[in-house]
Amino acid sequence: MQQEKKPVNWRAWLVGVLSALVLIVALQNSQEVSFEVLFASFKAPLIVVILLAAAIGALIGYVAPLVRRHRREERRNSP
Repeated sequence: MQQEKKPVNWRAWLVGVLSALVLIVALQNSQEVSFEVLFASFKAPLIVVILLAAAIGALIGYVAPLVRRHRREERRNSP
């Protein structure tokens, strides 16, 4: 009897490794920094800035394909 090999889920591994790297970098950078967003200036620990930037990037990476798929379906279904 031969056992079937389960395929490796590379996407899950990649997300896990990248998440761990972001967390390691964020935890090693706790000094206070100032940053600007448009016309406002803020002071915050660098760990917060890094995690916020990573969260915004993840949100864009999640939402962008959904929007693109929705637009594609709308074009297909329109007369």
